[in-house]
Amino acid sequence: MNLNTLCEITQEIRKVVIETMSNSDDYGELVKVRPRDITRKIDLVAEDALDTALENRSISARIISEEIGDRIVGRNPQCLLVFDPVDGSTNATCGIPFFCTSLALCEKIDDAMFDDVTLSAITTAENTTHSAVKNGGAYVNNKKITGKKRGARTRPILSIYAYGVEEMPEGIIQLEKHIIQRTLGSIALEMCYVAEGTLDGLIDTRGLVSSYDIMASQLILSETGGFITNLRGEQIIEDALASCISLIATADKNLHNNILKYLQIGTD
Repeated sequence: MNLNTLCEITQEIRKVVIETMSNSDDYGELVKVRPRDITRKIDLVAEDALDTALENRSISARIISEEIGDRIVGRNPQCLLVFDPVDGSTNATCGIPFFCTSLALCEKIDDAMFDDVTLSAITTAENTTHSAVKNGGAYVNNKKITGKKRGARTRPILSIYAYGVEEMPEGIIQLEKHIIQRTLGSIALEMCYVAEGTLDGLIDTRGLVSSYDIMASQLILSETGGFITNLRGEQIIEDALASCISLIATADKNLHNNILKYLQIGTD
């Protein structure tokens, strides 16, 4: 499968999702509640749309996804697809147009790690597609991403996920005094925003991120020269089935190092 095909598939899934939201009143209905996440009808619609897109192209693949888990479409898998059908489904069901479909491709079908992702595509509710080829650059709507910052800013703009934990990290409290904070509700898309310079960084301290959330977007960030590590500054070397991930993602190494210093506050 090439990048154009992967982008076409995410665009087709996005179309099905938007049409379902326009024509159905119960797309946000809860189907399953899990300790760390929930499944809505719209998520399952997107899962079915992926299967249909592959079958229409006679593509067989192993799929690891947020909602259905681990499955095979076709009889002889040619690749592994790591899939988040609707990243930002709460936004979608509340009428906030900030969500996306995220799809990462690994040629290695078994035991694939983050570094094994060779292609990725992420299509937003507003039909913008971010994509990347390993060692071949990252793109938004087929235009190469330069990473040039948008707009004037006196302080870094960071998206931070630290809510819902028993105690807010002291370092996050101190960091918030020196930044502009936004929490937008779709980690995959926010990481793309870091790659293209709309955001300066993304932090998640909760340990709630799974591989399907970020395997596609981490390639996009890496291909623009950005940085993604765990909270100790170590490379994320998880596999496609991993969960309980925390992360720091930035476009700038100095900012990354400064965030790490703040996160050490109160840990001694």
